[in-house]
Amino acid sequence: MSLKKSSLLLPFILAMLFVFTAGSRAEETGTRYISDRIRVYARAGAGTEYKLLTPLKTGDQVTLLGDVKDDWVHIRYGKNREGWIQKRFLTATEPAAKRLARAQARIATLEQNNKARIASLTETNKEYRKGNTALLREVKELRAKLRKVEKKYKTLLEESADFLALKDKYQKLAAENQTRKEHEDLLMAECDKLRTAYKIKWFLSGGGVLLVGFFIGILLEVFRNRKKKKGGLTFS
Repeated sequence: MSLKKSSLLLPFILAMLFVFTAGSRAEETGTRYISDRIRVYARAGAGTEYKLLTPLKTGDQVTLLGDVKDDWVHIRYGKNREGWIQKRFLTATEPAAKRLARAQARIATLEQNNKARIASLTETNKEYRKGNTALLREVKELRAKLRKVEKKYKTLLEESADFLALKDKYQKLAAENQTRKEHEDLLMAECDKLRTAYKIKWFLSGGGVLLVGFFIGILLEVFRNRKKKKGGLTFS
């Protein structure tokens, strides 16, 4: 190859190297997670030749700092610690294992809460059953009392019907008795009048007899005196 051709190819080679270098230094930012792998180490630099720093487990959260070299990315993890890790060990979504563990923990919590609620509902149901039993017993007692009251009410209606009939009969008899009493009062008044008249009659009769007797006595005395005078006898 001549010097002239070499001078022409050099800018092209430099340009290609710049492109590749720029591609290998592309920035990536954001949050990532260690993918479904048991354990992976962060390293001090972008390559396996660098020192191992800290083991990272599946689901550990890391922050991309933007530097990228080939398949390695610069990350921050833990309490402001930094290192490098291969991109293939990172995922933008939380690993299924961690989500599954969280879901299982939530399921366990829900199951525990459900057990507690079931126990509470069972106890409440027992209380309701006891209350229902007491209510049923009370309802039976009230029904029995109601039947007794209905029976007494029916008897009272029958007795009331008899009472009304007796009352009506009593009122009729009372009216008849009042009429009879008024008639008796009239008769007694007439009897009193007749008795009074009879007494007056007998009084007058007695007075007449006395007057007649008085006059008869006078007449007898006069007759006796005359007879004595005719016999020549006088009495001083």
